Amino acid sequence: MSYSFKELYQLEKKKPTAGQIFIERIAEITCRQPATIRMWLNGTQFPNDTAIKAIAKELNVEEESLFPDKKATL
Repeated sequence: MSYSFKELYQLEKKKPTAGQIFIERIAEITCRQPATIRMWLNGTQFPNDTAIKAIAKELNVEEESLFPDKKATL
């Protein structure tokens, strides 16, 4: 099948961004909605300890490094 230049652009535009893929990945491992992950990212909410452990394990990072602003709000 042959696509026009514009059709090829539209197909590319429909692909998820790296950020969207990251949010979906974290939502899946924490059993949360993507909207919740976005709230964690902007600091409106923070995950519980169980979710933080799951994220740290998935991303292979220290739990304490993930949400440094959480300590300031507690």
